[in-house]
Amino acid sequence: MHYNMSRLLLLLFLCVNALSARIAIEGKVQSVDREERKLSVEVLTEGVSDFPSGTVVNFRVASGDLEIGYLGRKIRANASNYGNAWHLEQVFPIDGLGAKAMADINRRLHDATATMSRRKYLKQGDYIPNFAMIDEDGEILQIRQMQDKAFVLNFIFTRCAVPNMCPASSTRMELLQEKARAEGIENLNFVTISFDPAFDSPGILRTYAQGYGMELENFHLLTGTQELVDDLLRQFGILTIEEDGTINHTMATFLIDAKGRIAYRKEGSSWTVNEFMKAAGKL
Repeated sequence: MHYNMSRLLLLLFLCVNALSARIAIEGKVQSVDREERKLSVEVLTEGVSDFPSGTVVNFRVASGDLEIGYLGRKIRANASNYGNAWHLEQVFPIDGLGAKAMADINRRLHDATATMSRRKYLKQGDYIPNFAMIDEDGEILQIRQMQDKAFVLNFIFTRCAVPNMCPASSTRMELLQEKARAEGIENLNFVTISFDPAFDSPGILRTYAQGYGMELENFHLLTGTQELVDDLLRQFGILTIEEDGTINHTMATFLIDAKGRIAYRKEGSSWTVNEFMKAAGKL
């Protein structure tokens, strides 16, 4: 497992975030100061006494958020005051290229999911439905954009602290990426979907990926609305329950072929890099 500065910073952020009161706001990013690690945001939310609508406020942000192209875009976030400064956390884009299409696609998915039998879910040999989410660059990705590319898909949440669950799965995903590259398998991609979309913003996912040494040119970490995530968990047959402040869940990892079909499905958290390499070699 890669214990580096990015992961330590994420853990520090989690501790600070737990101790600070948060105010939900929406706004439009007016400027970005990378040296001072600040976003200048015109507040658009009505009725927030700390930030009257129309005022421009300079917020400090985490390094992951600075790497995302939020300039000129509308965002929603939680504002917290600590260290004698206002900070923005859980920054999510509201607009952007493909936003309307994302809403339409995910509405159709929701309608289809609502009619599914409780015993039905996607199995090996099935084709996955189209859906759209926000990636670690703050951009909208439709999963059908992955057509012509095989990819390995898993589900995690960044606050997961059980070593043999999400951390182990993310470590194996990175090792699988390394091995595929070393063996010249260039068309294999990787997709991770967050169980925890209220917390796992694009910036947090970006920092998480860096903490595990994931190479982002062919690795997509996705987040979205809770409704969408619930629909995807239902589609893929994964169970979750919130208990004692965390998310308890089952696990499954999938190899999706270039036509969008589940070529291999592995239940549980104990899959190996070699078995997915073997499955990918058959595509």
